[in-house]
Amino acid sequence: MLNSALRSRAEYAELGAEGLAARTTPERDAAIVKAVEELLEERESVLDLCCGYGRVALPLRRAGKTVRALDISPNLIEAGWAQAAEEELSIDWAIGSMTDLPYKWDSFDAVICLWTAFHELFGEEEQLSTICEISRVLKPGGMAIIEGPAWGPATAGEIANGMRQGPEHRIVTTEHYGTSSVHFIHDEISYGRLCAAAGIENYKVYKRDWGGRRRLILEIHQPATD
Repeated sequence: MLNSALRSRAEYAELGAEGLAARTTPERDAAIVKAVEELLEERESVLDLCCGYGRVALPLRRAGKTVRALDISPNLIEAGWAQAAEEELSIDWAIGSMTDLPYKWDSFDAVICLWTAFHELFGEEEQLSTICEISRVLKPGGMAIIEGPAWGPATAGEIANGMRQGPEHRIVTTEHYGTSSVHFIHDEISYGRLCAAAGIENYKVYKRDWGGRRRLILEIHQPATD
């Protein structure tokens, strides 16, 4: 397990499902699920990568999708599993890291990685491993969606006060719900480098409204077989 995964596991063990749920609203979640369903179109088998307590996995299963859900945090997986069991929803829950997925090649029509999860990977090796793993488990014609915060280039003030650090000033520290939150800033350039290194040619990076916020989206499209 790589360093960023260990850090995330410790953070969410302390935060818990209730603390994480307090960072969103039912209205925002409903809008996000609708956006995901529209992007996925008719794709049926979905991996919710870094699924948390199932805020998207559960609604997708209710809508009839075949869903597998993976997260690094045992407490969040337990919360999602309990809710699914209460509703008698069949979802395959797993504990694991997005850098090393426990699934076979060509397993899913779609992979989603939402709510800044990918931006919690600080090392290029971790990021590339995850992109390669996502591509590996996608079926021909499959699609992946990665969503996270949209930031511009670092300003002189952000660099001076230590808000933006690291190579290319891509590590940002902000105050979030009373605690410090650290993320890696992606854009078209950084995602382009990762996709090129992973041998992915069919992708696009764009910003859009996502549950009432302006967010950055990476779409990966796996080539269809003839």
